[in-house]
Amino acid sequence: MVTQQEWFTVEEAAEYLRLSKRTIYKLCQDGYLVGYRAGRRGHRRLRKELDKLMERDMPGNDHEGLVALNAVGNPVLAEVWDNENDEAYDRL
Repeated sequence: MVTQQEWFTVEEAAEYLRLSKRTIYKLCQDGYLVGYRAGRRGHRRLRKELDKLMERDMPGNDHEGLVALNAVGNPVLAEVWDNENDEAYDRL
C-alpha cells in the first residue's frame, strides 16, 4: 500500500502545484493558503488545502487568473504572456 504525502514544505508545495516558491509565500501572505507550524522544522502545508486551492474560484482557474497568479512569482513572465502577440502560444 502506497501512502500519499500529507504535509509539504514550501519547496514541495511549489513543485506539487508547479508554482514558484515565491508564489507559495505570496499565497500564504494573501490568505489563500495556510502554513502550519511544524516544530523547529518550519511551516508545512496540508495536501488537501493545496488541492482545494486549485479548485477554488480564485486567480489561477482561467487565463486571466493564471496570468495574475504567475505575476506574483514572475512579473516579467506575466507581461510576456498577457499580450496580443502571444495568440500562437495560447493555442498550444
